[in-house]
Amino acid sequence: MKAIILTLCLLACAAAAPAIDDKKKGKSRPDLSGTWQLDRSKSKYGLFNDLPLSKADSALVVEHKDPELKIRRTLSLKEQQEVNEFAYYTDGRGETNQATLGVGEVKSKTKWDGDKVVSEARATRPGLSNSDHLDVTQMWRVSSDGKTLTHTTLIHGKVGEVEGVQELKLVYRRAQ
Repeated sequence: MKAIILTLCLLACAAAAPAIDDKKKGKSRPDLSGTWQLDRSKSKYGLFNDLPLSKADSALVVEHKDPELKIRRTLSLKEQQEVNEFAYYTDGRGETNQATLGVGEVKSKTKWDGDKVVSEARATRPGLSNSDHLDVTQMWRVSSDGKTLTHTTLIHGKVGEVEGVQELKLVYRRAQ
C-alpha cells in the first residue's frame, strides 16, 4: 500500500514539474507588445548610416501573444510612408516575411534565447547564385523597466564591398 501511495505521489510530482517550469519560463519572457517610437540618437546604423532608413522616422506596433509575434513597422520620410507587417513564431516553426532591407522574401526560424527573441535567416540575393547569400540574425529585447525595445540586426556576409558582420541597432522607446 505504501508503495502504491509513494508511486502516485511521485507521478503527481512528475506531472506538476513541467507546469512549474513553464511558469518560470513565462516569467522570464517579456511581453514585447506596445507602440514604439524610434530614438535615432541611441540607434546605430553602421554601414547603413547614409541610407534613407537612417533618416526616416520609424514606429512599431507590436502584438505579442507567445508564440506569435506580429510587428507592424511604419517608416516615414519626407511625406512618404511605407508600412510593412511581419509575423514571427517563437516556437521555431518558421515563417516567411518580406525582406526588411531590400526586396524579396526571407524564410526564418525564431525562438527565445533567454529574455530576447532571436530570428535567424539565410537570404539569397536576387539574380545571383545560391552561394551568394547573407545570414541575418534579428534580435528583439525589452529593457527591464519596459520602456525601451532594442532591435538588433546582424548581417553576416558581403555587404557592398565590405565582408564580415555588420550590425544595425535600432532603439525604440515606448509610446503607449
